[in-house]
Amino acid sequence: MKLRNIFLLALSFSLIGCGLGNQNVSTLVKIENGFIKGVKEGNLKKYLGIPYAEPPVGNLRWASARPALNWEGIKSTDSNSKICFQPKQIADFYDRVPDINNMSEDCLTLNVWTRAKNSDEKLPVMVWFHGGALVWGSGSEYPGDALTEHGVILVTVNYRLGPLGFFSHPELSTETGSSGNQGFSDQIQSLKWVKENISQFGGDPNNVTIFGESAGSWSVNVLQASPLTKGLFHKAIGQSGARLIPLTHLNKRTTYSKSAEDLGLDWSKVMAGNNNPSLQELMKIPPQTIIRNLESDPLYGTQFDSLTVIDGNIIPEDISEIFQKGEQADVPVLIGSTADEATPFDPKMLSPQLASMSYKRLTHLAINDLLPEVDGNIYDLYPIDTEAIAKKSWVDFTTDAMFTAQMQKWGKLMSSVESPAYLYLWNWYPSINGSKEYKAFHAAEVPYIFGNFDVFDIDVTDKDLNFSKLMMEIWTSFAKDGIPSLGKEEWPIFDQKNQRYVLLDENIEIKDGLRTRKVQLINEAYDKVRNTFKD
Repeated sequence: MKLRNIFLLALSFSLIGCGLGNQNVSTLVKIENGFIKGVKEGNLKKYLGIPYAEPPVGNLRWASARPALNWEGIKSTDSNSKICFQPKQIADFYDRVPDINNMSEDCLTLNVWTRAKNSDEKLPVMVWFHGGALVWGSGSEYPGDALTEHGVILVTVNYRLGPLGFFSHPELSTETGSSGNQGFSDQIQSLKWVKENISQFGGDPNNVTIFGESAGSWSVNVLQASPLTKGLFHKAIGQSGARLIPLTHLNKRTTYSKSAEDLGLDWSKVMAGNNNPSLQELMKIPPQTIIRNLESDPLYGTQFDSLTVIDGNIIPEDISEIFQKGEQADVPVLIGSTADEATPFDPKMLSPQLASMSYKRLTHLAINDLLPEVDGNIYDLYPIDTEAIAKKSWVDFTTDAMFTAQMQKWGKLMSSVESPAYLYLWNWYPSINGSKEYKAFHAAEVPYIFGNFDVFDIDVTDKDLNFSKLMMEIWTSFAKDGIPSLGKEEWPIFDQKNQRYVLLDENIEIKDGLRTRKVQLINEAYDKVRNTFKD
């Protein structure tokens, strides 16, 4: 036997603790696929860039996620892996300026942050799926230094994005029976990894909370609905996003969307830069070329609603119908949105070709595009009498149609199962470069949930730090026992009859009826579109 193998065998016995089941959590950890070595800072141990799936390269580019391959020796996990390929961000406000040289298709890794001393501590586990419209972002943007101070283990996950992570194609469907949703497949595999390995880091595989913001919250909503995730998590937190709108179907055209396969053929032309490439030709195109060609298409950043597909596998039918039948994971949910989600999304800034269009016209187009079946009374709630009024209505409508209404529908649909739903509205205004003009904007809560204020260059005050500690306490209390803590007050359950929610602001309040009439009109209009297709 080689000396290296003898050393690893001896090391394995020392880590296992001779079968006693309890061991110190050190920087060196034995997981299912082999040994990893992280880094220690005080009592914090972090393990960065751990492979949780086989690299999706070559002929596996658009395959469903597979378990990670074993390795020999000790894998260093002291620095972040490369991130998944993604184009430039179209909104400067959210641009992290990722370097394409720091991107790879071999990106299916996760990061573990733990302060556990022993492997039998059974700390609650929080698994974070990042936002970015399923097109941008990475798990490495979210450090766990502060959150883990509240008695939890944090796991952050990379998953495939954009055309490399959410791509349907007739040839793919013929080969495997379905296609699309590859990024969701990655997320499911990451949860399987957590179930198999997190106890080695002092975590409890039977107390896992999934949470995410924006597209990460879409992901949480999808994972709760998917039949492939049963038993992989036990609580869910959704921050500003749900996939309860009418979804794109794999091979059926609807009144609101082409089929996912037809959209995939359209994207194939963009990715290849020519007409009608075969699947094998697409497999051979370098990812850098795919990203460059994608960035040259003016619509690449506006098609994200079609990325979530009813594929008959991960998503067997419309997610709202899965919830109506009570077939979603029966776990407690903490869900909500920010009060002014759309303030950074000015369409004239995101799409310069719209610069000459009036806000009256833009608001009218937004309502007609998102809600073609909506009641005409919608303009009483989102008036367009003047340009200034219309601009505010565009922000308010986009906020409510994409976020406020979706989160309330999620909460109401939880009435089909036993577990409770808790609803919040985030109304804390961060100051950025001396200004609070964006109010409680989309993702404004994320720095406070992680106790990290670098992402938006927030002007941090003692009030911000104290509010952040309180929010981390609420989020982690929910992860511990499924009930968000408000101290002396009890957070009310949100359902069809009792539409009470918690306003998260300088003064935390329990309130009734969040934008009730607006939400009702919006969700009724979405349902009309869905029912028109079914009929």
